[in-house]
Amino acid sequence: MCGIAGSFGTADRTPVRTMTEAVRHRGPDATGYHSGGVLQLGSARLSIIDVDGGTQPIYNETGEICAVVNGEIYNYRELRDQLAARGHRFATGSDSEVVVHLYEAYGERCVDHLRGMFAVAISDRDRLFLARDRLGIKPLHYTVLAGSGVLLFASEIKALLRCPEVRPELDLQAFADHAVLTYEVDNRTLLEGIRSLPPGHTMTVMSGERGPRIEPVAYHCPPDGALGADPGSGVDEAAGQLLDLLRDTVRFHLLADVEVGLTLSGGLDSALLAVLMRDVTGRPFRAYSIVDHADHPDAVQAARLAACLGCRHEVVVPRFQDYLAAIPHHTRAEEAPSGLGSLPSYLLSAHLGGQIKVCLNGEGADELFGGYAEYAGNRERARHARANLQVLASLGLSPSHRAQEIVDVLTRPQLIEADLGALFAVNLREELTLHHLEPLDKCAMAHGVEMRVPYLDDEVVRFVTALPVEWKVDSLLGIQKRVLKLAALAAAGHPGPLADSVLRRKIGGPAAGFRYRAMLDRLCEETLPEDYLDRHELGRCFATKRELLIFELFYEIFVNHRGTVPEDLTLPEFMRERARGRVPAMRGGVR
Repeated sequence: MCGIAGSFGTADRTPVRTMTEAVRHRGPDATGYHSGGVLQLGSARLSIIDVDGGTQPIYNETGEICAVVNGEIYNYRELRDQLAARGHRFATGSDSEVVVHLYEAYGERCVDHLRGMFAVAISDRDRLFLARDRLGIKPLHYTVLAGSGVLLFASEIKALLRCPEVRPELDLQAFADHAVLTYEVDNRTLLEGIRSLPPGHTMTVMSGERGPRIEPVAYHCPPDGALGADPGSGVDEAAGQLLDLLRDTVRFHLLADVEVGLTLSGGLDSALLAVLMRDVTGRPFRAYSIVDHADHPDAVQAARLAACLGCRHEVVVPRFQDYLAAIPHHTRAEEAPSGLGSLPSYLLSAHLGGQIKVCLNGEGADELFGGYAEYAGNRERARHARANLQVLASLGLSPSHRAQEIVDVLTRPQLIEADLGALFAVNLREELTLHHLEPLDKCAMAHGVEMRVPYLDDEVVRFVTALPVEWKVDSLLGIQKRVLKLAALAAAGHPGPLADSVLRRKIGGPAAGFRYRAMLDRLCEETLPEDYLDRHELGRCFATKRELLIFELFYEIFVNHRGTVPEDLTLPEFMRERARGRVPAMRGGVR
């Protein structure tokens, strides 16, 4: 819906205006600011609900409480009716205004009533209240300036780096955890001193004797790995209940005053969403796919399904040159070194920008229903973690306590329900947020596109996490996403494209770039020297030259250039620089 930013502890309005401008890509339709003594707020809005009247910041009746909201509140109409019955007066038809009045009515527990994806900042006279949705669909980062004690927050890290007082340095503990798990834990980012508000948390900031007093509070506890209680029905009945719930959820996620489309991969998850969208709306909609060659099985299957539903379907096939050219900008958007699995999403969003503002997306179904190969016995993540633990030890580094806890889960036998339950719990926390949701959000919002994820609706997650593990995964028989597949077969009603999506071998979104990633690997092997990994002080933490190259690219953009891509930076030239032997020191951010 937008990008938000703010500061606490200074009357200077400049930092907030600078940060808000840095997230303008998230909300190109309008900007707005609030100044209240030592508390400043900014918003860059993507207009979706109440396009003309929902300008932010948004205030209560007296003007004493002010909010900026990033995301969507799907139950805002019901909440609006309840609040109006209690005497609250509304000036707009936007979902964001509901948040202000909820805060008036319930204070910090307002989040208990919200169904949606959101990052919220509320100015309440002399205090700042921040909140993030239960699974971290919408990002929110913050830092406290060492000299002044001023707290800065923003939707994206690069906005914080626009402030000269923030010095970007590599966080070695976060790097160690990333090396083992491919993501950070304990609300760290790869940059020292920059943190993320954890999913399902609120944070109240007040003035203290030595700077801002920060009090983060968990309002939602994710699954702890315990087996779900048997709801007293069989898996077939649960599949029917799930189908009804998903249909209602899709209806909520279609709420908008602008057109809503769908990203269609050809797999089960997005195919079921397509059928439910058509059921709910009764009319065709626009669907978009991206692949790295025209004959890709995902494109073929997506086209069949779209034709069956009467949808307007568009397949995007970027060239390898486009793929290479996008990598620096994708790294800047994602704000982390990645395996490039989200690069197709970035390229697709670049194509969508200017055409459509909102798309439904099937992200989260694999984590929720057990779609990954590790549920069927693939131990690749466990092998990666074990290998890098040894490498870290040789470098004098070690994972954090939380990272070690996750490694312990990944290396369990995973053949019994208790172990699978623990694996589900791990995958629904940092793995989901940092490996999937934040990249999806930041890659899409880089082009002013909002991705909505119905499978991660609060009610759907609550229902599915309560189901017995064996209704989702039977690792002995190799059955994954069992209850979701049964729901999809019920929705299909007869053999056809949706049933084919259930039965076919899963490929999925990241496969849209597999061929190009292999071509990039070959280019790295040809261009970079044989000792590229060995001569870099952290090189042994990476399995391929490409992985180290992308990490160095991240470092160049975020540490050396404060979150901007230099105009003359291209990946081939960056690769040639590394081949010529220019290797910066990394530890402690020394350049």
